[in-house]
Amino acid sequence: MTKSVLVYSTARTSKCPVCDQYDCRCEKNEDKPAQSARIRIDRAGRKGKSVTIIEGLQVNPSHLAEIAKTIKQKLGVGGTAKEGRIEIQGEQRDKVATLLSEMGVKIKFSAK
Repeated sequence: MTKSVLVYSTARTSKCPVCDQYDCRCEKNEDKPAQSARIRIDRAGRKGKSVTIIEGLQVNPSHLAEIAKTIKQKLGVGGTAKEGRIEIQGEQRDKVATLLSEMGVKIKFSAK
């Protein structure tokens, strides 16, 4: 007797806003309280180059890296996730705010 395995199904659930996958393995945002993040532009110590910095997300480092990867892929820019913040190359504040709000994150713009 063989065990049947589902090969293809047309039924899809909604995509996870964090990892942008249908079969999400990360923690769901519905279980967490609403997130908030501060977005600012920084040029200090970068020879005049602008960097968009996202701070204040209360997630573990692996989820922070996944969020950074998703933002970088959707915007087509470079960046990194380090020291509890995400750095995106260039002045991308409005685009990043749009992406994060789609993920269910409340946005605050800050000067510093």
